[in-house]
Amino acid sequence: MEEKNNRQTWLSAGLQILAAQGPERLRIMSIAEDLGVTKGSFYWHFKNLDEYHCALIEEWERSDTQQAIAFVESMTGDANAKLQCWITGASMSDLRLAKAIRTWSMSHPLVKEVQARVDEQRINYLSKLLRDVGWQAEEAATLGQWTYWAFIGFSSQSEPTISDKQIQLILNVLTPRRV
Repeated sequence: MEEKNNRQTWLSAGLQILAAQGPERLRIMSIAEDLGVTKGSFYWHFKNLDEYHCALIEEWERSDTQQAIAFVESMTGDANAKLQCWITGASMSDLRLAKAIRTWSMSHPLVKEVQARVDEQRINYLSKLLRDVGWQAEEAATLGQWTYWAFIGFSSQSEPTISDKQIQLILNVLTPRRV
């Protein structure tokens, strides 16, 4: 159990450093110093920096996409409540990590591959939520894609903020009108 916790500690530290300082700061010695451990601790858990990068980006995918989807799916309530939870959660999350990973993906092939997979998973899930609230499949796919890419644009701002009133307006736009 301690080995898993230590590995997780390395991953958590790496994600925090990535969010705050970018991928160029992901250096074994400096992370070890931040954690108060030896460089040997790193090699107990990872073969090399490339393996660490791979584990790091997979941890991000698992925690920021797969677990988020599982959380929303585990909710009781109707489709509107799940859509609200997804949109609110995304807009209130710390977007520095997402921005850092998207930037990193432009120069690192593995990160680019995982980023593309995460984008696809998130768009597909958002489209599913939109179908569940009443949009036809084609409309939900279009709205899901455009809403996601608008969110990416929003997240690229230097310090994005959004109010509850703005979130409610977005949800109103994404909810089909029943006539």
